[in-house]
Order: sequence, then C-alpha cells, then structure tokens
Amino acid sequence: MIAIIANPNALRFNRNDLKQITDVLEKNGICVDIFFTNQAGDGTVIANKISSAYSIIAAYGGDGIVNEIVNADLGNSALGILPAGTTNVLSIDLKINKNPVKAAELFIKPKIKKAFLGCLNDKKFILMASAGFDAEAVGCVNQRLKKISGKFAYFWSGVVSYFKSTNHIIKVKIGKKTLKSRWVIVSKAKKYAGEFTISKSVDIFQPYFDVCLFEPIFNNIFDLPYDNFLLFSGLHNFKMPFVKHIITDENISIQKSNIQMDGDFFGLKEVEIRLCEKPINIVVP
Repeated sequence: MIAIIANPNALRFNRNDLKQITDVLEKNGICVDIFFTNQAGDGTVIANKISSAYSIIAAYGGDGIVNEIVNADLGNSALGILPAGTTNVLSIDLKINKNPVKAAELFIKPKIKKAFLGCLNDKKFILMASAGFDAEAVGCVNQRLKKISGKFAYFWSGVVSYFKSTNHIIKVKIGKKTLKSRWVIVSKAKKYAGEFTISKSVDIFQPYFDVCLFEPIFNNIFDLPYDNFLLFSGLHNFKMPFVKHIITDENISIQKSNIQMDGDFFGLKEVEIRLCEKPINIVVP
C-alpha cells in the first residue's frame, strides 16, 4: 500500500494529477490512500500516524512537505517524491521526472536506497541548512507573491535582503576548528535553489556534509555580488579566493544567525548540526 501526503497549497497542486496518479497505481494492483495537509506541520503528524501501515509514503508538493515527512519516524516506510512545488530541489537532485504522474511510475517496481539526513537542533533536513544571506531572503519571502509568481518571490526577496543586509560575520565551528564566514551553506544534497550545483563531492546517499563558506572580503554589501556570482555560476566549486568547501562528518555549530532549512525559514537561532543516526529509505529512479 502507498500513502500520498498532499499539500493543497503547493504551487502546482492539481487534483486531476492526483486522480491520474491513483489510476496509474491502482491499474498495477497498488492500493493508494491520500491525506491532505491543512497547515504547516501536518505532514509530520500524518506520517507519524501512518508509517507502519504503508510501504511508501509519498510527498505530493514541494520541498517543504518533503521536509515535514522526513521529520516523522518513517520506520521501514520509504519516502517517495511527487514534485508539485515551486522549485522541487530534491526531485531535481534525484533526477525524478518533473511530471508527478510520470514520477508515480517509480512506485510500481520501486528501487530503494538509503539516504542520510542532517539534524539541526531537534529538526531533520535532507537538502541543506544555511546561515546568512539566503536565510535572510527566505525569511522575507512574501507568501502571497510566492503563490502567484513562484520563484520570482524568492528573487524579489533576495533583492530586498541585499539592501537590508546587516553584514553579520558568522562564527562556524566544525569539530574543534572555528572559522568566520558571511554566508555558510551546509549541504547534504548536490543541488541548490533548483538546477544549481552546490556540491560536487557530497550527496544524500553519503554520510557527510559539504560546508561551503563565503569568507569576508570588504565586510559590506559589496561582498554579496561576488558570493552570488560564484554560487550561481558554479565557480565556487573550484579554487576561488574567499570561498572554501569542507567535507566532514563532524558536528557543526553556528552562532546565533538567521537560519533556513530545506528552503524554509527556521528563525534567528544558534544551531548545532550533526548527521542523523538513522538513515531513511527513499524511492529513486
């Protein structure tokens, strides 16, 4: 049996797609139950209640509903992805078909792999956690504009955050080593903000983090164009001044900063990041 946890507020939510997904699976002898979320956090509550009853619990929505499901105790249930959100970074990272109906075909004869999660304080993440500019931008996203325009809402929030930047220098401790950064991204996945590659060395199937640190240059807003150019051009993955990658399985401490996790704002907090002890099962192409 397969459960689908659907977020009706997802940008590309479509009841007709859900019906087609159900039809495809039931024609192959697979029973499907659909559960709808009503508010933030429902995905975790639902997944905790049903995990023992389903072989696959599929997220129909964006990376937010995926994050809610991985924060449940999935037991032996595997996570499935039916992309219908704004960016769908995890489905891009895993090369899952953008069409959720086509993506559902993976559940007919599922291929399962073990995926390693990160833990940020008492929460789990599967993609990335970060402190600095992008966290500030995520925190400023206008949800109404996001519903209307999708990715443009993030772009506009980035522009606003750029001019509001506080030039905060972040202290990051990796194991026993302390470093300073204006912007730090702790990645479990290869992709970031869609098709952009944040790491060439780490993916969700390895028990490691890729910590990307953008170091201070002028210590003002003129650092950000350089940082963004490196990140979105992919040049940050090469040996460039004022940026470094550290591959590690050690615990990571970040001083009180704006934090985002899997594309959602986590708050202005001091955080401890570590590898979660128990991997999860995930359906892959």
